[in-house]
Amino acid sequence: MAKGKVAVIGAGSASFGLSALKGLLEARSLDGISIHLFDVNQDAVRRMGELGRYVAAQRNIPKEVVAHDSLARCLEFADCVILSVAIDREECWRKDREIGLEFGIDHYAENGGPAAIFHAARNLGLIYPILQEMERCCPQAWLLNYTNPVTRISTAAARYSTIRTIGVCHQLDFGYYMAGTILHEELGIELPPHYHFRWNDESMASSHAITCAAKERLHILAAGLNHFTWASAVCGRSDGKDWYPTLKERNATFDCTFEPLTRHVFDLFGIFPVPGDTHLCEYLPYTHSVPRKTWERMDMQMYDFDWSNRTRAKRAVLAHAVVNERNLALLDQVGSERAESLVEGLLLRNGYVDEAVNLPNEGGIPNLHPGSIVETPAVFLASGPSQLACPPLPEPIAELCRRQTLIDELSVKGMMEGDRECLLQALALDPMVDDVELPPRLLDRYLKEFEQYFRTLPGSCRLR
Repeated sequence: MAKGKVAVIGAGSASFGLSALKGLLEARSLDGISIHLFDVNQDAVRRMGELGRYVAAQRNIPKEVVAHDSLARCLEFADCVILSVAIDREECWRKDREIGLEFGIDHYAENGGPAAIFHAARNLGLIYPILQEMERCCPQAWLLNYTNPVTRISTAAARYSTIRTIGVCHQLDFGYYMAGTILHEELGIELPPHYHFRWNDESMASSHAITCAAKERLHILAAGLNHFTWASAVCGRSDGKDWYPTLKERNATFDCTFEPLTRHVFDLFGIFPVPGDTHLCEYLPYTHSVPRKTWERMDMQMYDFDWSNRTRAKRAVLAHAVVNERNLALLDQVGSERAESLVEGLLLRNGYVDEAVNLPNEGGIPNLHPGSIVETPAVFLASGPSQLACPPLPEPIAELCRRQTLIDELSVKGMMEGDRECLLQALALDPMVDDVELPPRLLDRYLKEFEQYFRTLPGSCRLR
């Protein structure tokens, strides 16, 4: 039997909370652990606790499930903490993008570009107090953070707390989706006619099916920064066959409307970027110009906020049915974000290998700065996760990553310490800011819009 206490913060969520709870319950190698749930939505987390106890009883799972109304009690003596929190996510994200457009910057506005500074600051306003509570209640625990922007949250945790943090993201899956699509004939993967990724239920189901088929057939070794990773190898999962030459060859002749930014960058630098166009564009200077209309020309897909709200509502209905009707067949439809596999690696020290986790660089990528937050594969040993050594990135790609790392460091320092100069320099270094007069105007505009979200940060008073 396993031993350990796992805390889930944000557990009332109909998507993340239900997924994390289901995964932890169904991982039979973790039988014996206790699962502790917390959310500011007390009704939601209470129902989630009731569901967990019901599932454990019905399926004879020897795990304790406890819902808490106190963050401190949830965290006390925890071994692992799983975290996904956000505040006014769609509303603020939509405003982030609109503010960029006011200044002629067309960007995805999530993890890179000017808006990422303020997205990170809003979420750090929630997470920094949690880090402080962890230092008091469970200083030796591992934090598994799913909250974006992952790199900046991990940077803040590394620089301003003592909590060991692993940043978690599934964006590598999109690399499998693209590779599976480009190599579909060779791999025997059936594509829907005229298929392109869109933010709708049908497209998401198709891309998920392609991703799963590709992951059965391929293994992608990728490294870099979160949402900005690059494949050094694409091999057959069962036979080790090198598919990279074929991927390059097919990329040159494939449908020109499929992920065009990714494929242009692949041609230009000779290495396959795995995040897909919507995230790749956040770190490059090629798509932000409103007059050039690059988003329209490349048919790039901005996140659909209305679809997201509809999806959240559907998940809430599903969660309500699972919780209140005790419908375990519906629970079986809920997917996993692999939290249970990471917890297994940490608690059981079983040599689990994860293809993409975010940790301080300790030689995982030799030509990126030591200590900077990088995304690589890692193996989970008795001492914790250890990065698997990856080849050096091509120097042009490494330089792009180093610049983003500096922007991350400056922006986190600026918000945590209230250092306006650091924030201005982060904006001035951003590849989307092409006018020397823009940084102070952008900074003041975003601060005016979102200042109320930053008040729990130690340096916020110096930015007012």
